[in-house]
Amino acid sequence: MKIFIKHNLVLYKLVLCCYLSGLSNQSIAQHEIIFCGERIPVADQFVSDKLMSIIKKQINYVNVPSLRQRVNQYMSQVEYYLSATGLPQDFKYLAIVESGFKNAVSSAGAAGFWQLMPETARELGLVVNGVVDDRNDFNKSTYAACKVLANYYLYIRKQFGISSWSLTAAAYNNGIGNIQNAIKKQGTNYFQMQLNEETAAYVYKIIAVKELFEFPELYMGNFGYNIFTSSKDPKSKNGKSDINATNVKIGGMTIKVDENDGEHPVTLGKKLNGVSKTDLSKIKFVAARITGKYKKFKDGDIVSFVLLDDLQVFNRFTGKQTVIQGRGWIIDDRVLIDMGYDHHVILLDTQNEKGIALKALKNKAPVIMKVNTANN
Repeated sequence: MKIFIKHNLVLYKLVLCCYLSGLSNQSIAQHEIIFCGERIPVADQFVSDKLMSIIKKQINYVNVPSLRQRVNQYMSQVEYYLSATGLPQDFKYLAIVESGFKNAVSSAGAAGFWQLMPETARELGLVVNGVVDDRNDFNKSTYAACKVLANYYLYIRKQFGISSWSLTAAAYNNGIGNIQNAIKKQGTNYFQMQLNEETAAYVYKIIAVKELFEFPELYMGNFGYNIFTSSKDPKSKNGKSDINATNVKIGGMTIKVDENDGEHPVTLGKKLNGVSKTDLSKIKFVAARITGKYKKFKDGDIVSFVLLDDLQVFNRFTGKQTVIQGRGWIIDDRVLIDMGYDHHVILLDTQNEKGIALKALKNKAPVIMKVNTANN
């Protein structure tokens, strides 16, 4: 199977003091933590503290070069299967949490890229015996994992009348029977449930990995140096980073779990056909060009842009020909720039790739600002 989707994920190293609700003086919106279209209730101090604690624990794991290679090898294929079965793309990070895209074997007997138990695998039509184990076949196991997720989601919706990808993920980790019992006793909010330690942390782990893959530039403004490529704070006295130096506070979000929180499979095998008109109506593109000289660009430098179109995000309007600025960080020979609008304004090059190639960071070079106007 050929996959023609170009994928350029980058793996990063994180130190705790990740992300505050005010990323910079330019920030006008609180940071939204979203999983499969569901807004995570980070206004709850317990949820916020726990998320940051789990992010700390992922530091060494997510920075392994061999993992980066495996992600680049397999991720676009995972995206294909998720699309084909009508599942949210955020589930591609589940495989990283489960196995790091390796044919691992757990002490409980789960195996393969998606850590399927033998009984579950056989129920899904995979061969698991002393000679053959289809759980180690990437394509077969990926499709099987998608079936598990879709079936769990549909079961929860049928039994309890709710749409919850968080509970679906929890069921993947702990089994649908256990999650069903927990829902009956504790309600339908995963973030308020008392679950076993592994399952209670499971969704948080997926969210943490997603944030680091998709928005690395948003996690560096509070440090003044590139925490994803450097293990030392250049301004520290002892040459080491104090990962507990900053109090973490992510504010203002309430959980949203309803029929408008993203794609939901009605039946297994629903094929998605691109982006819906509704989704497209929430996205606008603003043309701009780089202004200034950047031959000696280094991490944390400010990059200036001249707007060629009007830019409006929430109640903040900036007219064309205005110069705006963002702080840039070098990751894998690309400069990713925090424009100060949280997730709502993402800088792209003319090839629709996030950031700008370092060698292309030149005066008058054209760029595009992708603006999410969903909440404007």
